[in-house]
Amino acid sequence: MEASARKTVLNSWHRGHGAHMVTFGGWDMPLNYPIGIVEEHLATRKFGGLFDISHMGRFRVSGAQALPFLQYALSNNAVALDPGQSQYTIIANESGGAVDDSYLYRLDEKEYLLVVNAANSLKDWNWLQEIRKKYPQAILEDRTAETAMLSLQGPRSKAVLECILYPSHSYLPDPGRNHLRQGTIEGISVNIARTGYTGEALGFELFLPSDKAGLIWEKIL
Repeated sequence: MEASARKTVLNSWHRGHGAHMVTFGGWDMPLNYPIGIVEEHLATRKFGGLFDISHMGRFRVSGAQALPFLQYALSNNAVALDPGQSQYTIIANESGGAVDDSYLYRLDEKEYLLVVNAANSLKDWNWLQEIRKKYPQAILEDRTAETAMLSLQGPRSKAVLECILYPSHSYLPDPGRNHLRQGTIEGISVNIARTGYTGEALGFELFLPSDKAGLIWEKIL
């Protein structure tokens, strides 16, 4: 591990379970566990896989000018999102080139969550802060440290969440991809999105307080 590498809140769990750790995007991350990459891949394809993706940057956007700010900063049409929906988008520079690719989630009427790549997080943050000067009533907050992000992907992912959501699985997002809903697991409020990067037809990404990540991680397992 590089001395300067950051750690997710689940880092000690990964190391305690024999994960092969590598530096990725400036973070100390698990590449695979002792069972091996091939077996992990097959398990995800047949049943489900759980991934710690808390290294990804998470920026909260809110305030009276949140939407105009996002319309200026991003390539996709943020106006098209209703609360509880998300979209893939590009953070654009002034000439229309790509600063980074990202995912935008609309949490409610005036609150959004923008998820960016770990390696570009600081660059993205600095660029968005420059844009925000044009929109003083837009509030931009880095929530990467305060929140954790887990990804549960694979054919059995829905069944697993149905077993642990309280009071019922009705708190799962709509079946269509890119939907988002808030649920409760172990008394903890969790935003659950029908998104993911594995290519699996069924999968979810969970956003939760970082100090509760270990509890939710173990509950899913």
